[in-house]
Amino acid sequence: MKKIELEATNFVKTKSDKFDTGLNKEVRSLDSYILNTLHDCRERERVREKILEAKMWARLAADRHGIK
Repeated sequence: MKKIELEATNFVKTKSDKFDTGLNKEVRSLDSYILNTLHDCRERERVREKILEAKMWARLAADRHGIK
């Protein structure tokens, strides 16, 4: 692999890793907030499912279309 290609690959991987780290941090923070502020009920569990779903959609969008 040429040096320029290696640099480009490393740049994209670094952006992806930073995105994953930030996404995971924010999802954990929101999930924690929901757990600490809402009573245990069906709706709370649905919220947690939707948070996980949003995380998966965001990851898919990043994989398909890249990261800004």
